[in-house]
Amino acid sequence: MITVLEQILDASLASLINHADSLDIEQAVRGLDALSELQLHQLIEQELSDAGFGVNREAFYPSDGDAYTNKNHRQRCDFALTPNPDLKLHDPVLEMRQLALAQDTLFAEVPQSAPDLTTTCPPEDAWWIEVKVCSQHAYRDGIPSPNPSYAHELVSGLKADICKLSADPHIWHGCVLAVVFTESKEVATHDLNQAARVCLDQNLPIRSPVIGCRSITDRAGNGCVAVGVIPVSI
Repeated sequence: MITVLEQILDASLASLINHADSLDIEQAVRGLDALSELQLHQLIEQELSDAGFGVNREAFYPSDGDAYTNKNHRQRCDFALTPNPDLKLHDPVLEMRQLALAQDTLFAEVPQSAPDLTTTCPPEDAWWIEVKVCSQHAYRDGIPSPNPSYAHELVSGLKADICKLSADPHIWHGCVLAVVFTESKEVATHDLNQAARVCLDQNLPIRSPVIGCRSITDRAGNGCVAVGVIPVSI
């Protein structure tokens, strides 16, 4: 039986491959690796939705320590997936704010009902995904060239997202979805595994990544797109 991680991997990789193929058909001057991270998010969102998930973009982290005192600044996660699109993601911080406001109203003594689990997904049941995009060859001022910060960007980005996901007690299912553009499949697989190993060596709570690769037309030095789904051990 296919796991949720495999579903996330398959949907994400399919979204990128389909768009890369479309660019080839158009004989586009620039390829998939020229898209912004936001544009890649949009491609992935559509395929995850088509796979049957409820997709919440830029979802608020469910346990934001500053959220109760600073209403305008809350951390956001790139994606939070519910098991199906009919389930609305429950926000415990918003619920606490509403309860606090109710204390000053006529309804203060009215018992507050628990969320309806037939229409609401608790954050503990959702899959929380941070997306990290890195390119071995990247566009700078519109010109493609080798990216000297590639390895650092990949490792530091993974570490930051792993720490955010693992620190939230309401997140029981989380992963970092790393999209990398490299010269070859061999480079992509090596780099994703090596980055995960660095994180493990620093005692970050992850499990081994699941990785999918696909060759793409080389327009900027990158002949491969790879997706690595790195699960966070909660």
